[in-house]
Order: sequence, then structure tokens, then C-alpha cells
Amino acid sequence: MRKLIVLLFMSSASLFASNQPPCAFCDAAVLEYQHFYEDDLVIGLYTHKPTMPGHCLIIPKRHVERFEMLSDEESLRMFQVIKKTDVAAQKVFGTSAYLLLQKNGHEVGQTVPHVHFHYIPRKAGDSSVVVFLFKMFLSNVKGPISPEEMHETVEKLKVAME
Repeated sequence: MRKLIVLLFMSSASLFASNQPPCAFCDAAVLEYQHFYEDDLVIGLYTHKPTMPGHCLIIPKRHVERFEMLSDEESLRMFQVIKKTDVAAQKVFGTSAYLLLQKNGHEVGQTVPHVHFHYIPRKAGDSSVVVFLFKMFLSNVKGPISPEEMHETVEKLKVAME
């Protein structure tokens, strides 16, 4: 916990020294707190405001704002990690289907200017589109999950990714 507090402090201090808006996915504290997977090109994060249990984000390590700016190698690796994440989510959350969501540009609702795929899993019987859309809306207005829930979920996903 002390390490997280130090990282958050260092991260906050660096924001005041910069004229550019911060990128949450380039923030060491966010990456340390939320990551369940990492290789040389891609990071898997558990989102701090999950729409459904198992809602993950797959991001390139390199700061890239739009999908078309990714290298072919980064694109391929991201899709490989999405497949691995699906297998892990099935083990951890008992899911059987998923939605991939990726936005390019503020005009379509991209709030973090760093390419990321939302991996949103669903379970058998989760067929109500209205309930799903309501939960998506609620995830934007509710607070983040607790540090304990984040830690527990990240650890389960790490084990499942092995």
C-alpha cells in the first residue's frame, strides 16, 4: 500500500510539471494498481469501474491515441491478448460471451486519449440488452471499486493468464 501511495504522489507531482493533459494509461500508479498482464507491447488492466464483473482494458504500452496509429505488430499482439483475456475471464468469472468496444476520437466518446479495447464479458442468461445498457450507464456515474476488490480480481486474473 505504501508503494501505491508513493507512486500516486510521484504521479501527481509530475502532472504539475507538465503542460499536457495526463494520460491515465501512461501513469505508473494506474498501471501498477490495475494490471493483470504485461508483455513487451501490451498491457491488460482491470478497469476501476467495471460495467460487468470481468470488464478489462487491453492497451498498447506505447502511447498511441488512435487505432490506425498502431503498428501491425501492436495490433496483432493486442488481439492475441484479448483472446488470452477471454480464456482467463471464463476461468475467473464463468463467462461465455463478450463485447469488444474501441473508440477513436472525442466525438465518439473516447475519454482517455490512448488506444484501448474494452473487453466486457457476459454470462449465459445475460441476454437483456436493456439491463446491459443500464449497467454501462451506471458504470460511468458510480465510484470505483475498492482497492481490496481490485487487488483480489487482478491477482485472480494474473493466475488465470498463466
